[in-house]
Amino acid sequence: MDIRDFIKKQEASLKKYRRTYKLVDFLTITLVLYTLMFLLNFDQAFAYMSTFEVRAGTSYEIAGMSVAFETVALALIAAFFSLILTLMIHRHDDKTKAILLVEQKYPNLYEKLRTAYDNENTENLIVNDLLRVVSSSISKVQSSAFLKRRRLTLGIVLILLSASTLGYIVSNNIRTDVDPGEIIKTIEDLPFMPQSEDTSGDLFDIEDTSGDSESSGNEDLTGDTAIIVVEGTEVDLTLPPGSGVGFGNPEDAAESDEDFDQSSPYEISVISSQAYYEELPQGYETVIKSYFEEMAKN
Repeated sequence: MDIRDFIKKQEASLKKYRRTYKLVDFLTITLVLYTLMFLLNFDQAFAYMSTFEVRAGTSYEIAGMSVAFETVALALIAAFFSLILTLMIHRHDDKTKAILLVEQKYPNLYEKLRTAYDNENTENLIVNDLLRVVSSSISKVQSSAFLKRRRLTLGIVLILLSASTLGYIVSNNIRTDVDPGEIIKTIEDLPFMPQSEDTSGDLFDIEDTSGDSESSGNEDLTGDTAIIVVEGTEVDLTLPPGSGVGFGNPEDAAESDEDFDQSSPYEISVISSQAYYEELPQGYETVIKSYFEEMAKN
């Protein structure tokens, strides 16, 4: 059996097994973290966060089911921290080479496998004899021998237990007395946390000018010229002296009476219009004239 092909095969098997371990650990940690956060009412904390308060209470259609936003967000948070923890746990896994694991598993190949692998292309009696012995030994090596069955079994059992526990807790809505609002408030009050600016005051600062005049009613509106610029055009807002239009007391305007010259009475009489030249229908002149005379009397 070719030694290099054997090592490549074992390396591929090890990578597959390591990915399986990582997946099992990731699922287990995610379920545990989600369960803990649900018990501590972390899903209710989104309503107290300005970033997520608009989405709190909404739901999404996933695989034909309506899933609450809090559930999705909590699962993503649990998965994020689970990914970090999983990578930390398995950070040294890839440093162990397959050739070393084979030698540890099979003591009769200790150092022989490495020597044969390094001198595979060398031609002499000693190397050829070594290659023959090693090739005969590795033919009995099975890739499944490097699978950690106990670890994998334990991981699957933990996944089932975590999923069952989470399902029971969620279905019965079992929670602790932790108030997420108080936790967020406590975090915001920490000295190293950025404080939000107070915007409850006035949007504009208005200087107190009461000391410059005796009262607001005696303010000199016709003093210095006030100029503003509107769309590139200067506009003078100064009131000319003596112009009190719009600033008077409306009660004074109601009390003032205007004098009018009464016209002299005159006698009501019928006056024909000089601008009316339309000819009356023949045969009806008398009737029409009588009608307008009666209308004039009334």
